[in-house]
Amino acid sequence: MNEEHERHETKKPGGRRISIKLFWFIIILLTSVIATAIITALSLEAGTEKAVNVGTDTRSEFSKLYNVYDTINSNYYEDVDRDALIESSIQGMVEGLDDPYSEYMNNDEMEAFQETVTGDFEGIGAEVMQEGNRIIVTSPMRGSPAEEAGLEPGDEIIAVDGESIEGWTTQEAVQLIRGEKGTDVVLTIVRGEGDPIDITITRDTIHIDSVTYEEVDGVGHISVNRFQRGTTEEFESKLNEAAEDEVEDVIIDFRYNPGGLLDEAVNMINQFIDEGQVVLSLEDNNGELTEITTSQEANPNTEDFNVYILINEGSASASEVFAGALDDLTDATIAGTESFGKGVVQQTVEFGDDSLLKYTNTKWLTPNGHWIHDEGINPDIKLVNPDYYRVDMLSPDEVYTEGISNETVPSIKVALDTLGYEVEDFDEDFDPSLTTAVGEFQADNGLEMTGDVIGETSTTLMSELRDYINDNDAQLNYLVDYINGEYTEEEIEEYAENQAEHLEIEEPEESHGDGEDAEEEATEEQPAEEESTEEETTEE
Repeated sequence: MNEEHERHETKKPGGRRISIKLFWFIIILLTSVIATAIITALSLEAGTEKAVNVGTDTRSEFSKLYNVYDTINSNYYEDVDRDALIESSIQGMVEGLDDPYSEYMNNDEMEAFQETVTGDFEGIGAEVMQEGNRIIVTSPMRGSPAEEAGLEPGDEIIAVDGESIEGWTTQEAVQLIRGEKGTDVVLTIVRGEGDPIDITITRDTIHIDSVTYEEVDGVGHISVNRFQRGTTEEFESKLNEAAEDEVEDVIIDFRYNPGGLLDEAVNMINQFIDEGQVVLSLEDNNGELTEITTSQEANPNTEDFNVYILINEGSASASEVFAGALDDLTDATIAGTESFGKGVVQQTVEFGDDSLLKYTNTKWLTPNGHWIHDEGINPDIKLVNPDYYRVDMLSPDEVYTEGISNETVPSIKVALDTLGYEVEDFDEDFDPSLTTAVGEFQADNGLEMTGDVIGETSTTLMSELRDYINDNDAQLNYLVDYINGEYTEEEIEEYAENQAEHLEIEEPEESHGDGEDAEEEATEEQPAEEESTEEETTEE
């Protein structure tokens, strides 16, 4: 009986019986189980390097991605940075949207991006955006080194400090353009159909004063540079200041404002619109509308203002939200030129490694249901800038001398005429009268009197013209003159047109982008916020 409990008997074919002690049978069985577990664990360990989809996602659309990753990781002739492979694949996925307002940012890029919300950074002060493989200036910020150096909306940046940035993202370009206060950066730009030009800009600490106020000939002028944290409070303060000055007419200036936080725009609209009013609607990819309404009573100081909104081709995103709402809901007058036309909103998602995905998730409509994307907002009073705003940038390496004839010569004539020198006509011929005007300009500025435009003469002429533009805000002056009754609407539009008859005005394109600096380009911290340009965009 005891032996029966201690033995386990089996019988092989042919009738041979094998007898195994129960103890050793259990040992062999346990050994087999442990060995199987070890082999399985080692197989899974090895499998994690090859089959990246084990235990994660088995959707068929990812099979090619996994196969490419496995192939490169296993067979590439050098060691592979696996993190870089993952990061670049995410970048490529977002770029596949073909949307200039959607982008993936690593932690360094995200840090720079977040600075645009607070308004403080070191750089040149310009909003840029990506169009295909190109980096385009959306808006130079008012009072910034970029504006002082002469950057303009539409300039294409092709190189930074001699390094080509073709194919770069906006954030990559921004990282290179930004730098320590007091250092120089050389941007190589192309303006229109012109040749590449180098512009040296000295970086500075940029604090974007989001709202400024001044009184111009009895008219309150409130300039809003972007929509960042605290802009509503600044805006309300300036409105109250205008009321204290007892001005009746207020110009709200959004020129070169690339946008920013949508909540700020809504709260600023609320200064003029009572509680519970729909100021815009958001439409998702299912066509469902979410109405955004005001939450407070209007500022009583705004009740008696005659409101004028000044816009141009650099007014985008949240600027257009504000202008569109007041255009639909009040009797505000819009003046200037057609705005940029950004009618989409971005959402951000932050990840655990401090990277960020910014993607377009809705389009926005004005209170009357109008979508301004790629169209912009057309002004009630069209006020085009004078010719001297469209002067070609002169390269100091190019020689312009008597007897030549080309498309840049009219720009030289316009610049000299603007600065007070006599010019007989504005054709493409460098005639003797232009030689005389150039010589007079050279004498007045301590330059050698050659009559030729080259080198220091070119740079001095551009600098003097830039200073003149900074001191003479043509569109603002036109509007103030109209408000003060010096011109009728028809007369001021005609006057502005007459000052813009020698250099061609580029008409807005049918589409400003496939989706922003530009820009803004701006950011969205909560689902109800919106990016301009960059957002902008983004800075630069």
